[in-house]
Amino acid sequence: MKKILRRKKLLIVLAVIVVVIIIFVVFMRRSLNNIMEESYSVELESAEVRDLSEYISLTGTVSGESTMNYSSSASSQIISVNVAVGDEVEAGDVIATLDTEAIQSEIDMLEQSISNAEALAANESAQNQRALAQAKTDQETQLASANQAISNAQTDYNEAKASYDDVNNQINELTAQMNASGDETEKESLSAQITELKAELSELKSSVSSAESALEEAKANYNSVKSSTDEAIYAAQNTIDMEQYSTTDDTATRTQLDTLYAELNDCEIVSQTSGVVTAVNVTVGDVNTPNATMVTVENVDTLIMTVSVDEEDILSLKEGMQAIITSDALPDEEIDGEIIRVVNVVSQSTDEYGAASSGFSVEIRLDECDLLSGMSAKAKIIITDKSEALCVPYDLVQYDEDGQAYILVAEENDVDIEYTAVRKDIETGEEMDYYVEVTGGELEEGDYIIMDYSVMEGDIFEGSIYMEEDSEESGDDTITVG
Repeated sequence: MKKILRRKKLLIVLAVIVVVIIIFVVFMRRSLNNIMEESYSVELESAEVRDLSEYISLTGTVSGESTMNYSSSASSQIISVNVAVGDEVEAGDVIATLDTEAIQSEIDMLEQSISNAEALAANESAQNQRALAQAKTDQETQLASANQAISNAQTDYNEAKASYDDVNNQINELTAQMNASGDETEKESLSAQITELKAELSELKSSVSSAESALEEAKANYNSVKSSTDEAIYAAQNTIDMEQYSTTDDTATRTQLDTLYAELNDCEIVSQTSGVVTAVNVTVGDVNTPNATMVTVENVDTLIMTVSVDEEDILSLKEGMQAIITSDALPDEEIDGEIIRVVNVVSQSTDEYGAASSGFSVEIRLDECDLLSGMSAKAKIIITDKSEALCVPYDLVQYDEDGQAYILVAEENDVDIEYTAVRKDIETGEEMDYYVEVTGGELEEGDYIIMDYSVMEGDIFEGSIYMEEDSEESGDDTITVG
């Protein structure tokens, strides 16, 4: 009996629990349906023509298009400075002058030294030329004498040889007669003549030998004279040839003189262009430091803005790109500019605290404006000019199996705030941050783009339209239509 009662109580408890659960589920379902009906609405956004241009914003300093730093190579006292910072100068204006007296005095001394050296060199050269001419004359005279001696010795030798040959021929003839004669008396007479001629022949032979030795000696003397006089001519010519190498000191002096003339011409500093004086680093009475900047003149007819560029932006910048310049000095004015130079090499510099820094830079030429050299300005450089482009959020673009790009738009139904999701094919262009350019297709300006990724083509839904202008004024992001 007790067991039956316990079972009845358990069944009653379970039944109550089931009823409570059913009531709770029904209640929660109705509550969720009410919440969904009251708050859920698909966000829509109007397809609009937008400015998709890309910009890089940079800051820099304005300066003149060209800057001339004037200096002098002369280490002289400055006797006049004719300009001050802010003065306008024209090409040809004398900016400053330096003392020329000491330089001119040194020039005069060196020119006199060169003149004296040139006179000495000219005299020495004339003497060397005369020595060469004399050596040649001496050679001619001595060789003529030696040649005459050879000629005389040759004559003596020829005469001695002729006499020797004549007596020798006589001896031969008499010997032949004697051998042919049969008369002893005649033979004895011929033999006596031959004996006398042989004695004469012996003396003539000695004369021929002496004459031959004299001839050889005359020839040897000629060669000796030729050699010694050649050496004298060579020595005289070598002295003349070496004159060009004896002007080393003179060359150094002339180099020094050229330097002094350059310094003398550099004692009057003349402006080469028109412009505004932006720096004056010297005063009257100073002794100039050679080649140090004395005065700086900027040509401000055209202004240049120089800006530093980070490495992530430098490759995007090219000569000819347009820029929009603004400055706190001209708060209500935008100035057109153009990049004229891209320095795509890292330059080393030092910041205001003395720390080393490096970076890339560009130069922008400004259109005519009222900015002044030294003013700070901002440049907005146009990377991509897409100021009038129909566009949609790029992450809402879908593609079918054929690769056709399309987007879902809301087509309004007859029921208030109720829309149908409709597909519209599009052609896409460049992608710019959040948006992608629509270059063709069915999408038109003003179509409502469905901003909910869960909506499918053909779905019917309630929508709320996002309006940028109204949201900026009211602070609300969307306005519900209905």
